[in-house]
Amino acid sequence: MNIINRYTCNSSQLRKLILHLKANKTPPIIDYIREYYHPDNAFEIKSKMKIFPNNHFSVKLSALGIKENEDLCYMHTDSIIQCAIENNCKVLIDAEQHDIQENIDIMSLDFMKRYNGINVNVYKTYQMYKKGSIENLRNDLDNTRDYFIGVKLVRGAYLHEDKNKNVLCDSENETHNQYNNGIELFTNFHNSNDIMLCATHNIKSIHIARYYMNKYKMNNIQFAQLLGMSDSLTTHLQKSGYKVFKYLPYGPFHESIPYLTRRLFENTNMIKYLY
Repeated sequence: MNIINRYTCNSSQLRKLILHLKANKTPPIIDYIREYYHPDNAFEIKSKMKIFPNNHFSVKLSALGIKENEDLCYMHTDSIIQCAIENNCKVLIDAEQHDIQENIDIMSLDFMKRYNGINVNVYKTYQMYKKGSIENLRNDLDNTRDYFIGVKLVRGAYLHEDKNKNVLCDSENETHNQYNNGIELFTNFHNSNDIMLCATHNIKSIHIARYYMNKYKMNNIQFAQLLGMSDSLTTHLQKSGYKVFKYLPYGPFHESIPYLTRRLFENTNMIKYLY
């Protein structure tokens, strides 16, 4: 239980951890850990937005029914985003398995068009371990748009599910290059109110992001690490004046296992699918 609690918490522990992170000037990204659909999931997320306003929330569309009913999922997600805006919260739509990712991308882009007209309220996640991710990001950054982009840049956490679908990069180095090129692409093509969140523990990628931020006096690149991982890196970034978040997953402990399994697999040696 203590090991699990290092990386996740249950609902009764959530307030204490949020206060702890904020006291250290490291705001949380609150992530309801359930990954399967239940009619109460949207209510749960919205209730936490009302209890804990002024926060970022991560949302999984699998938990909102994208596999069961896309229209229902859209309705749930839309209501969550509206609740977020009313409570000064931001919504980060997670990337998930390849089988449902195209529909997630479509919905994420649509919500950015609807709700990011003045500033970023919704983020789309870009998995840089997948082929074509750079083209996807470049297309979304098209500067003829009349809305702002929220970019959550990740390498990817569904290696086990996606590795046999011929959609992943051919090497670990290619994934790293795509991630770092994504940072450069955002630097070159972002609009004034666009925001990029670099969700990474990779020192080189963080160094590259910091280089561009310092060179071009940018303040719209932020960082995030997982709760219980790379804490010294998080503290160093925060003390150096960068905005850095901690992912704070919460929910029933028995539902934490898929999340923890992916994180351990992902961080053991980033792309172990190369065998």
